[in-house]
Amino acid sequence: MDDTPVTKRRHLHAHVPNSPVPLQRDDRFSPSEGDSLKGLRCGHLLTFRKTALLVGVLVVLYNEVLVYYINKTSWKLPPGFSQFREDDQIVRLIIAGDPQIQGYQYEVGGFVGWITRLDSDRYLSKTFHLLLDMVQPDAVIFLGDLEDEGSVASDEEYSDYVQRFYQIFHVPTETKLILLAGDNDIGGEGADVITQEKMLRFEKNFAPLNEVVRVKNVDFIKVNLVTPYQEVPAVPQTQLVSQLSAPVRVLLSHVTLNAARLQTAAKILGSFMPQYAFSAHFHKYERTAFDITRIMKSAGLPYSADLGRKQLVTQEIQVPTCSYRMGTAEIGYIVVTIDQAGEMSSSVVWLPRRYVNLGVYVVYLIMVVLTWLIQQVCLPSKRHHMTGL
Repeated sequence: MDDTPVTKRRHLHAHVPNSPVPLQRDDRFSPSEGDSLKGLRCGHLLTFRKTALLVGVLVVLYNEVLVYYINKTSWKLPPGFSQFREDDQIVRLIIAGDPQIQGYQYEVGGFVGWITRLDSDRYLSKTFHLLLDMVQPDAVIFLGDLEDEGSVASDEEYSDYVQRFYQIFHVPTETKLILLAGDNDIGGEGADVITQEKMLRFEKNFAPLNEVVRVKNVDFIKVNLVTPYQEVPAVPQTQLVSQLSAPVRVLLSHVTLNAARLQTAAKILGSFMPQYAFSAHFHKYERTAFDITRIMKSAGLPYSADLGRKQLVTQEIQVPTCSYRMGTAEIGYIVVTIDQAGEMSSSVVWLPRRYVNLGVYVVYLIMVVLTWLIQQVCLPSKRHHMTGL
């Protein structure tokens, strides 16, 4: 049999240019490895989410709970302080300056404003009640600027202010609450003038502007001095002097006598002759001593020879703000004890810097976003590299 045609056909077939070439299997990348890469990517995302969630929970736990109790361990009470109420010979006080509860007109509007007010209120309440439980004071004193927008608030806004204040700074019935007005409450600074209407509204909802409050052996003399160089309304010295009966006198005002007009400071000190004084307004802690005789002499006011011989000195403490919203690092309360002999001891209780904690939230969110972006860029590059082998 002649096999030439068959050979010829095979030869011709071998040279057909369009004949299909059998594909060779590439074992370097298989469907199973693609599934593995997908699983690896999902695993990275799952690990990232779990880690971010865990770190987020720890950040919130620290910022909203632990930081207050850690800060509490640094509080130092006055020397010889007794925490037990059975010691009736000592007057225990918490003195606060400028809480300035945030309002509605100057604050950011909408949901953001609601959040900022809530955060500020919670900070004030948390720090105050931790200290209240620790000190168990006979009286709590607020030296004015209870509200941030009290002087310009509408009646509806003012009513909300009052309700929020008593909710934030709720005290036991046996603890006296002594409230003073500040310029943010009744005006007096710049174009925001003091009016009879503002003063009456404050007295109706909070307390009298001028009065004497007796706590054990101490007379606390409240004077309506809300701004530096204030001339009106005048402090009713004669009316208040007639109410004095305790051996220890403590003067309370919103603004320091150091910033008041010389004549005003001399008349107040000469009329009441207090051993101690407390003020706020400037959002800082400071101590000053006033020689009553020397101030009266400088003001050209008459004084008795007996007063000159006594050389009475008034020790004044300026109280820092208790609100982190005032933008200062000095945030705290003053804790005071006055014994039966009239000797006073005091200490500053410094509070956490809330803006630092809020900054931790910002740093956390930035880190989460950056980590997520890096994963989105790196994982696709790794997949491309593996498929290109």
